[in-house]
Amino acid sequence: MFASIPSHRDTVLCIHGSAVAGRSWNPIAAVLGDRFDVAAPDRLGCERGVAWPAGLAAPFESEAQHLAAQLGRAPGGVHVLAHSYGAAIALELALRWPQRVRSLTLFEPARFAVLFHDAASTPQCEEILHVGRTVAQRARAGREDEAAALFVDYWSGAGAWRALDERQRAGVRACMRKVAAEFDAAFADRTPLRRFAALDMPVRLLRGSDSPAPVRRIVDVLAGLMPGAEVVDLAGIGHMGPVTHPGAVLDNLPHWLVPADWRLAA
Repeated sequence: MFASIPSHRDTVLCIHGSAVAGRSWNPIAAVLGDRFDVAAPDRLGCERGVAWPAGLAAPFESEAQHLAAQLGRAPGGVHVLAHSYGAAIALELALRWPQRVRSLTLFEPARFAVLFHDAASTPQCEEILHVGRTVAQRARAGREDEAAALFVDYWSGAGAWRALDERQRAGVRACMRKVAAEFDAAFADRTPLRRFAALDMPVRLLRGSDSPAPVRRIVDVLAGLMPGAEVVDLAGIGHMGPVTHPGAVLDNLPHWLVPADWRLAA
């Protein structure tokens, strides 16, 4: 499964979030490409021109299998840089093949089910369940415009949907059935919290000060479980930080991706 590709450089696997594609990493990948081999594939069902079939499930296992071959890009495993739902899948890769994941750098993992097991997270749990179920119901009812508006405004702030041009709106609408399947998969996750505690690779968890409460809380829960985790807060940035503020994200990447001497030289 993990046929390696000969390379003299380490590899970074970038995994994108919902309703975007691998190219959303382009500004960050262009900088990391000076030091690493960078892969930014499209996640399952997010390829250009692919329409997600109505009612088709997208469990974490399927998402992980779709990306599994990427873990063989370097003999010693890959560094993983991931955002939102992509970061949820990055954790799935690490849980399934920890020996192939050298490090995790995750911007607000959308691993919503960790909130279900944490009594202190009840308000955040109820919030994301309401948003996710409403988006999914509207998408399945053929009300993609309403689903997309709620989805975009929740993650990017009130008025964000109105600020998009029609081409951008059409792109988000086309993703809504897959987004509904992603919410379903995240809510159906039954991974015991103790499994995250077994992930001992270096981990940096990034989050924005302006992000919704559920994903900010997920960072707290995961940081309390994962022995190698460190948390970095980015002031004035929201959940879409890797897309809207790639420079700020680059400035806060860990030393194993951006060493101090290389950062100064850049």
